[in-house]
Amino acid sequence: MFPWYLSLVFAQELFSYIIVLQDPSYSTGYIYNIYNPVNAAFFAFFYYRIPFNFPFRKLIGALLIIFLTVTVFTFCFIQSIFVYNSYLSLATGFLITLCGILFLFNYFKLDNPGEEKKWLPVIWITIGVVAFYPVVNISFALYKYLLAYQATIFGMKLYRLIPQLMSIFMYVCFIRAFYLCHKKK
Repeated sequence: MFPWYLSLVFAQELFSYIIVLQDPSYSTGYIYNIYNPVNAAFFAFFYYRIPFNFPFRKLIGALLIIFLTVTVFTFCFIQSIFVYNSYLSLATGFLITLCGILFLFNYFKLDNPGEEKKWLPVIWITIGVVAFYPVVNISFALYKYLLAYQATIFGMKLYRLIPQLMSIFMYVCFIRAFYLCHKKK
């Protein structure tokens, strides 16, 4: 599933980059407003399918349904989909992090070294996700303040630097997971 997902992420980021290059004042908020529910659904489905996550499958499914319902309600009745919704990004990060933590909870209850080794690639994916989303959510939550105060480190805007650095960390974890999957074959 990950090659398709990561291809979608790449296309979405490339499309956003091209749009901003052509007109720096153009808002890409609607792209992220569409991407966030897709992102949440992908990871919820990913963790839902893990066999030993059975005790939490109903919770993952219910949270995803609530999240998608709130998202549709928000864009139909409260706010235009063309205006970036930081709360949606925060909720996406929370849902994905929670799914990762539930996986870790069940993984650490395994008492079979063979099963533990089998799920090691998912551990690496989960490490990346559980580290990425809480840290990036902080920068999303503080976006207006970071923007208003022009907060920078080494001349780079902090609200951009944090997600970029955390993306590198997360994708390194993903690469390690893919390597372990390739090695298993």
